[in-house]
Amino acid sequence: MPYTRAHVLLFLGPLLLIVLLMYGMMAWTVAISMSDWVGLAPVWKFNGLQNFRTLVVGALQERFFTNLRNNVIWLVVFIVPTASLGLLLAYGLDLSGKAERLFRPLFLYPLTLSFVVTGTVWAWMYDPEAGVINNGLRMVGLGRWAQPWIADPGLATLCLIGAAIWQYTGFAMTLYLAAIRDIPRETMEAARVDGASDVQVFRYVVVPNVGHATMIVTALLILITLKVFDLVWVMTFGGPGISTEVLPFFMFVATFRQQFVGIGAAISVIILIMAVAVVVPYSWWSMRRLQV
Repeated sequence: MPYTRAHVLLFLGPLLLIVLLMYGMMAWTVAISMSDWVGLAPVWKFNGLQNFRTLVVGALQERFFTNLRNNVIWLVVFIVPTASLGLLLAYGLDLSGKAERLFRPLFLYPLTLSFVVTGTVWAWMYDPEAGVINNGLRMVGLGRWAQPWIADPGLATLCLIGAAIWQYTGFAMTLYLAAIRDIPRETMEAARVDGASDVQVFRYVVVPNVGHATMIVTALLILITLKVFDLVWVMTFGGPGISTEVLPFFMFVATFRQQFVGIGAAISVIILIMAVAVVVPYSWWSMRRLQV
C-alpha cells in the first residue's frame, strides 16, 4: 500500500507540533530576554540587549563570570573522566564473561537515582565531622588529609563533579558496551591469535572502533553539564558564597527567587548559545572524522 500525504501528516503531525512548540518557546524566551520584566506580572517594555549588558559588563558581571567559569570547569573535569572510566568499565565487562551479570547492575545502579538523592548522600559523605570520607581517612591514620570538602571554595566544585562522575559513569559504560559488542568478534579474536594482549586489543582494536559511541557520549555529557542544577541546589546551594554556582542555578534564582525574569531569560539564552556553540561544531567534526 503506497504512502499518501495523509499518512505522512498522521505520523509526523504530532512530532511537528512538538517541534514547533519547542521553537516557539525558544522564541518566547528570546523575546523576554529583551524586555524589562521584573516581578510576577508580565512587563513588555523592550530594552534591547540591556539584560545581556548587565550580565557581561554591568552590576552582575562578577557573578555571571563566576558561573560561566564553573560551567567551563564542569565541561573539562566532568566529561573526560566519565567517558574514559565508562570505556574502561565497558571493556572490562566485555572480558568478564558470565561475571558481567553480577557487575553490570552495580555500575548502573547510580544512574537510577535522581540528582537530589545523589546530592543528599554525597553531601553527607563530604561532611567535615560526620562524613564517611574524613572518618575513613582518620581510621587509616590519614587524618591530616581530611578536608572541609564542600565547605572549601577551592574544592567544592570538584566535589560536586566527583558525585556527578559517580552517577554518570554507568551511563557512558552502557553506550560503550553496546559499541564494543558491535565490533566483529572475528576482528578481536584475530588480534589475539596474532599475539596481541588485552591491553593491545583495547588500544588498537576497541578504541578506533568506538568513535561513534564517543561522539554520542561526549555530546550527551556536554548537555548534562550545561544544565546541571540539582546537585548544586542540594549539596551547596551555590556556596560557599557563589563559588559553586553555575548558569542554570543562577537562572533559576534570578527568575523565581529574585523575580528578575528578563535577566533569567537572558541567562537561558546564553546557555542555549553555549550548547549550540559546543555541540554543533563537535558533532560536525565527529561526523566528518567518521566518514574519513
